[in-house]
Amino acid sequence: MESEWRKQLFNQKRSRSGVNPLVLPMSKAKAAKILGICPRTLERWAKVASLIPEYRLILLRMQTLAQEKNLRAAPITSYQVWVVGKIGELFGDITQGIDKKALVEAIVEANKVEYTRAQFEQEQLGFTSHSLGETHHVG
Repeated sequence: MESEWRKQLFNQKRSRSGVNPLVLPMSKAKAAKILGICPRTLERWAKVASLIPEYRLILLRMQTLAQEKNLRAAPITSYQVWVVGKIGELFGDITQGIDKKALVEAIVEANKVEYTRAQFEQEQLGFTSHSLGETHHVG
């Protein structure tokens, strides 16, 4: 997993239209690139992320959008990438030889409040200080 995935996620270049890129959906391929993982790993971690109600709601919205607009695949939001990235960090923290998925699911289930959209926005604000024009990393 890319160690500076948050930097890549939160410091995306502004779009040509001037819209904040964090509000624009992206492809799963781009999400995997930001996180520095293969698409299969993204899917595996996203299954754990579906334990989080806000994540699941956005996932359903993106799937509905894909069906309504005849998209090949459902897009993924920056919030979803952030959730999957945090879950990936949990997978990386657990030593080999343990059933990582079951343990990560239990941790996520017990700490759902750490994966809300409000937490995402708080981390985004802490990561990038617009008022000072400087970038700060929050550990």
